Amino acid sequence: MIFDNFSYIKTETLSGDIRTDVKNMLSINGKYNTYIHVSNVAEKNALISKRYGLDPEKCVIGGLLHDISAVIKPKDMLKYAYENNFDICEAERKYPFLLHQRLSKICAVEYFNIFDEDILSAIECHTTLKKYASKYEMSLFIADKLAWDREGKPPFYEDVEKALDLSLESACYEYMKYMIGNNMVLYPHDNWTAAYEQLKNMI
Repeated sequence: MIFDNFSYIKTETLSGDIRTDVKNMLSINGKYNTYIHVSNVAEKNALISKRYGLDPEKCVIGGLLHDISAVIKPKDMLKYAYENNFDICEAERKYPFLLHQRLSKICAVEYFNIFDEDILSAIECHTTLKKYASKYEMSLFIADKLAWDREGKPPFYEDVEKALDLSLESACYEYMKYMIGNNMVLYPHDNWTAAYEQLKNMI
């Protein structure tokens, strides 16, 4: 199990209630603020699900688990990725915390026993999105950005919310366009670039 690779990570027996188990996992590892964030994302993702005919339970679970690998140190994320022969892009080499989306998927499977592909694929690309993204993937991507883990509302909030009235694709594009236009992308991830180019040609 993935957490067994890191001696500093504490685990407890699962209760079977996903919200309780996520809260316990993050709290005992000093990541209570992350729990607040993922709870907000789960709530936002559930609201988006109702607008686009998605399963709200899947969207809540995806929201709760999308950052669960935050308990792993970024340098160890990169080490784990190398040891397990991940195909690592340059953005992930420069900023290993970008790997958290991929490791969170593994944590969801191996520790939380989540096997639903809609949930897992959304978790796996919630930071960067990807080309040919599904509705679940786009929903979590947007929920994560609108319910960000900083103080106050994001500067792009109103524009992305308006775009969300049109389509998930429009909302994703509006957010990505804002980030690129304001030089807020640390380093272009391969999946981000592919998704942005596709959306730009669709909108």
